[in-house]
Amino acid sequence: MPDLIPWNPWRELAEFADAFERFWGHRFPRRRGEGWFSWGPWSPAVDVYDRGDSIVVKAEIPGVDKDEVSLTLTDDALTISGETRRDEEVRDKDYYRRERTYGSFTRTIPLPAPVRREGAKATFKNGVLEVVLPKVRGAESRGTQIKIE
Repeated sequence: MPDLIPWNPWRELAEFADAFERFWGHRFPRRRGEGWFSWGPWSPAVDVYDRGDSIVVKAEIPGVDKDEVSLTLTDDALTISGETRRDEEVRDKDYYRRERTYGSFTRTIPLPAPVRREGAKATFKNGVLEVVLPKVRGAESRGTQIKIE
């Protein structure tokens, strides 16, 4: 039985925005205060691709320490969550604009193929998280011709 994920209305809007961006071939601003798509909390941008024997997930998480990132792997999804903090204190300064975000984030990525938990590796370098998930043997996608009637 799959794990239950709490309903989040922002997730549905994010899925709509992803489809909209794919259609237009352009990424629109998403963080609060950034234009007309200013809704919901920040979540990392990800790339997911098939390397043949494994699925690779790369996520941009700039300004976050690797100790503040958590990965959870289920049968059909990878969840990246964490927290970004703002430690600096600025005194005697007038802010004209403040766009750097802070707070917690989470992103659940559905996996396109079954993966093995053992052998999964994660690296974090220069703000980019890379997770390599070995596929279950025999999970390679096979094309099948279907006759149209």
